[in-house]
Parts: sequence; structure tokens; C-alpha cells
Amino acid sequence: MDGFLAFSQRIKDAIHSVLGWIASAMLLGLTLFALLEIVRRYVFSVVFEWGQDAIIVGMVSAVAFYFGVTQIRRSHLVMNAIIQLLHAQGYYKAVGITKIAVSAVIVLFCGAIGVTGWSSFSYAWDRDLNTYSLLIPLWPFYLILMFGFLLMAFVAFLQTIEDVISFARGEHLDAEIEMTTDV
Repeated sequence: MDGFLAFSQRIKDAIHSVLGWIASAMLLGLTLFALLEIVRRYVFSVVFEWGQDAIIVGMVSAVAFYFGVTQIRRSHLVMNAIIQLLHAQGYYKAVGITKIAVSAVIVLFCGAIGVTGWSSFSYAWDRDLNTYSLLIPLWPFYLILMFGFLLMAFVAFLQTIEDVISFARGEHLDAEIEMTTDV
């Protein structure tokens, strides 16, 4: 069990450092590009025809890359208010079971979205779909979205196993709950 927990932590640290950096660099670059487009539009009355499409597709892609990072922090698709309430009332076993159930639901939900996204990717690839400016192909966008959801499902799968191990060891009885305001 300790070997799996160490392996899981190494995987999550690698995802956090690599994709966190990529997503933040993309968001920073696209934000600066959006500001440049604003100056070009309202000061010089010119724009790149593909600029708006690039910003939209790029921002959503960066967010999709960041899905796994938010799941690593357990700050995406969680019910912290319910878990905090159960913990405050002393229902520690219910907290442990709820954490397992939430992680398992995230695996199923995000995995289903990631797998069913294949049809959108295939459609965009086969038809050579582009954005409205007709310059940016859509298939990389769909591929990144699928990757983001499947990565989030994978991280939640690791967390489900971690939660089961924690519950089996009885760590739910003395574990401190993360106090967050996410609902």
C-alpha cells in the first residue's frame, strides 16, 4: 500500500509541475495576446482575423490542461460543504465513505466525457473542421479536451484508491479535513 501511495504521489507531482506550468504559460501568453489585440483594435483599427478564435480556443485548452491539477488539489467537482458538515458532526466514517464515493463519481463522470469525446474529435478530423476564421483546425482542441477530462479521471482514480487505503487503515478517524469555501 505504501508503494502505491508513493507511486501515486510521484505521478501527481509530475502532472502538477508539468501541466500546471504549461497551462499557466498558455494563460499568461494568451492574456497578453488579448491585450495586444485590444490595443490593435481600438488604437490602430486593425486586428488579426484569427486572433479572437485563437484566444478562445487557447484559453479553453489551457483550462482543460489544468483540470488534472485542480483534481490533484481536490478542488474540482467536490462537495466540501457536505464533507465539512459531516466531519463537524463527528461522522468520520461517513466522511471517509463520502470521499470515496465522490472520487469514484468523478472517475465515472470525467471518464465518460473523455471517452465520448472521441466522436467529436473524429468528426472534426474527418471533416477537417476549422474555427470561424478558417485558419485554426478544431481537432487539436477536441483532443486537448479529451486529454484533460481523461487525465482528471485518472487522477480521481488514483485518489479513489488512496481514499480506500486511508479508510481501510482507519485514518479517517483522526484525519483533519481541508477547510475550503468551495461548494
